Amino acid sequence: MFFKGIKRKSAQKYIASSLKTRATPANGKIFSLAILVDASKYNEFPFLNEISAVFGIKPESISILYYHQDKNIAKKFPETMFTDANLGFKGSIKNKSATEFINTPYDGLLSFWKEDKLLLSLVAVQSKAKFKIGFSGTNDAINDLSITTELDDIKTFTFELKKYLSILNKI
Repeated sequence: MFFKGIKRKSAQKYIASSLKTRATPANGKIFSLAILVDASKYNEFPFLNEISAVFGIKPESISILYYHQDKNIAKKFPETMFTDANLGFKGSIKNKSATEFINTPYDGLLSFWKEDKLLLSLVAVQSKAKFKIGFSGTNDAINDLSITTELDDIKTFTFELKKYLSILNKI
């Protein structure tokens, strides 16, 4: 129990220091996309076709990583999910899927969660994605583009996403 608190505090410090030294987003279009999803809201990401249509990417070429606080649920999906139990010291994540997700240099990262959760923020900060997109109100300093809609309002979200990505010349 004591070590969990230390791990969480070190992860918070890691996020804060990473945000201070954050580089400006890279120019260029988004051809590869990663989606980070809160699995307590969606066991399976239901908007894959809509998101792939916005970016003009085949759904098969989009990588998805799920996070769930309950490690018993995560055991059912070990290849695509990580939990609080995977948090190490100094902001490290001890999960093969999450480590591969973090180290892959995607053109874009879509953070698909609304509540501020430490491990989701940690993975988003550590991600090598060149352009980060998320919902406003979670941790806006992580994202290069934050969109204000509800998680379930995919029609408004995709409309706004397409509009702003077109303006930024990302799609």
